[in-house]
Amino acid sequence: MITIAELLRRSDDALAGLAQRHADLSRYAYTVDQLHRTNVDEDLAYQRTFNGLYGVRRNADWRGRFYRIFEQQKSNSDIQFGEIVRSIFESTGRVEASFASKLIATVDPTRAVYDSIVRSNLGLRTRTGSGLEKIADAVDDYQAIQAHLDALIRADRFPLLRQRFDLEFPQFKEFTDLKVLDLLIWQIR
Repeated sequence: MITIAELLRRSDDALAGLAQRHADLSRYAYTVDQLHRTNVDEDLAYQRTFNGLYGVRRNADWRGRFYRIFEQQKSNSDIQFGEIVRSIFESTGRVEASFASKLIATVDPTRAVYDSIVRSNLGLRTRTGSGLEKIADAVDDYQAIQAHLDALIRADRFPLLRQRFDLEFPQFKEFTDLKVLDLLIWQIR
């Protein structure tokens, strides 16, 4: 699993990578800022921004189902990963742990994103199996990711990473500690 020491050692490269992806930082800020100002089920500009940020390349029917769930859940103060994964599965027939986590991380920016890069950087293996098995495994992995990222944020040296991010990207100081950590880990490939 990735450590604060490794993140600090690789922070120059991670920050340089984020500088090249400045548009993604702006997209993320937009999706969080506009979430409660729009109906995400109907707002095509919002959907295009979210799709571009997170690489949503599913067909229109899938996207319609996903954004209906997103709109229904965006004010849920107790949003649960397992429930969102199951809702997407029941609506689309697909286990979409990554997109479920991105929905949740937009609703609650203190929550982790579950994607292949973060999973790999945290040493979690790719899961296989039936839909229900994959959901249970995804829930376990998501809890492990969230717990690990929360522990990294509490580490004594995390403020050094946060300070470097804020100096490099002062227009994004409102990003949560977890989002900053997520972005830095996402750049380590």
